[in-house]
Amino acid sequence: MENLNEYKEHEIKVLDVNVEELIKKLEKIGAKKVYDDVRTIITLDTENKYFLKKRDKLIRVTDEGSIKVTMHINQSNPKEKEEIKFKTSRLKETMDFFHEMGLNPISKVKASRISYELGKMDFDIDKFPTIPHFLEIDTEYIKEEGYTVESLLKILGLEKNKVVVMGTEDIHKLYNINYFKTYKLLS
Repeated sequence: MENLNEYKEHEIKVLDVNVEELIKKLEKIGAKKVYDDVRTIITLDTENKYFLKKRDKLIRVTDEGSIKVTMHINQSNPKEKEEIKFKTSRLKETMDFFHEMGLNPISKVKASRISYELGKMDFDIDKFPTIPHFLEIDTEYIKEEGYTVESLLKILGLEKNKVVVMGTEDIHKLYNINYFKTYKLLS
């Protein structure tokens, strides 16, 4: 796999959002709610965190009704980050598969998510236990849908909010919280 460009992440995160106001504005522009539930997010690695520390990869299994497996590549560099995702149907078998490869849970967290779609764009409002709500906007089709980041933020009333390109673990760092220590599984 020489070129993973097709797996490039195209997203921004808007911090400290007012969920009620944001939902009203998303619905006003025609976005449709497609998900509203609590997800369980499990991070996998070897005991000494070989993939994260030596390979700069993060492996995550998310149970959100269906089971989504994601490998984040270039984890420490959000602007170069890529992800490969696939879905499975059974959590136990998925976890057993990774266990047999020497990958076991190193963290686990339950986080709520409310998702909206507008055309080809996705909007995910996430809430982790230790940080304020944030909005993840998939920007891959933003121009195709007739927006710029700036115009969309203004329409949503978020033009004054902090906008970042970083992973959830780094967002936790902004609030002086170590994601892996906070959500670490006790042996």
